[in-house]
Amino acid sequence: MLHLKPKEKDRKKFPIPDELYSALQEAWFIINESKRDPDIRIDYGDSIQVLPWLVGGRVGTKKRPYEFTYYVGGDRKIRWHLGIHPLDIEDIVDRRMSELVLYCCRTLGCGFKSSDPDSHCDCDYERDPNFGHFQSKDVSEVLMRRSITGISEASTESDIVAILGDPDETGDGGQIDAIGFVPRWIKYYLKDCQLHFEFDSRKLKMLTIMERDWEPGK
Repeated sequence: MLHLKPKEKDRKKFPIPDELYSALQEAWFIINESKRDPDIRIDYGDSIQVLPWLVGGRVGTKKRPYEFTYYVGGDRKIRWHLGIHPLDIEDIVDRRMSELVLYCCRTLGCGFKSSDPDSHCDCDYERDPNFGHFQSKDVSEVLMRRSITGISEASTESDIVAILGDPDETGDGGQIDAIGFVPRWIKYYLKDCQLHFEFDSRKLKMLTIMERDWEPGK
């Protein structure tokens, strides 16, 4: 499970790369065409695509209603998040604007930049070691952090029930359309989390620890 822990960003000016100029020129053409052609829709996040460099669209009625992700050099791992007013796009396209003020991640090798100081990149999220998926070999150590002992990779479903009591939910597993094979599982709701045990021939295969109020699709 990931938790947001924002890191401070550096505010800097950057020259607009030629490939971004070209991509915004094409995006500006699409925007203007949409004013004349009602079949051209630009009101969702990836409605304007100038591949492999630029993806975006018009988002709501913000002060800067156009939001784009610019993939530097076409590399999906290096991206700029840009919130832009249409007048700024026009100034960029006409070469009246040559620089952008962006907030930059300080992590070496990240490359994330944004016009929004509150934007987040992958570096702003940290994995909580007490939540997530754990293979059977790690279950004993993980549960000991929660003062639960006696459960290990050798435990069977019966062993776990003997320690924790009857589960709050169970599933027989099997083949499910659109998902595939689902193993036998049991679940317990504790005060601060859910414990979801999966089994292979009744032997413990995996433990997933989720927040107490977690729901599928939430």
